[in-house]
Amino acid sequence: MKTKEAVFYAAQLAEDKKATDTEILDVTNIGDIADYVIICSGSTTPQLKAIARHIEESLTKIGMEPAHKEGKYGDKWFLLDYIDFVVHIIEEEAREFYNLEELWSKALFVPRDEWV
Repeated sequence: MKTKEAVFYAAQLAEDKKATDTEILDVTNIGDIADYVIICSGSTTPQLKAIARHIEESLTKIGMEPAHKEGKYGDKWFLLDYIDFVVHIIEEEAREFYNLEELWSKALFVPRDEWV
């Protein structure tokens, strides 16, 4: 599976578990940390864990293992790093506070109709 296809699939997997405000950012033009960043939100720690687990298990089934994963800030923020893309699963209030979209304000937002 190509990177872009995997990114779109991961975003859809997040939404399978009712993630909200899912965004895909193309960050190829602003650094070398990854090609894409997915940011999505949930309202409770169990939901965040379910989203992260669903993405990880589904991608593992197709041979994609995260190079790194972690939970942050009292399990209000989970990260799955697949080298070419990173998935942030973050509690709604924490997302507002940390404003990740602003951090990558020079990134290109991938229009939702391209991946839904």
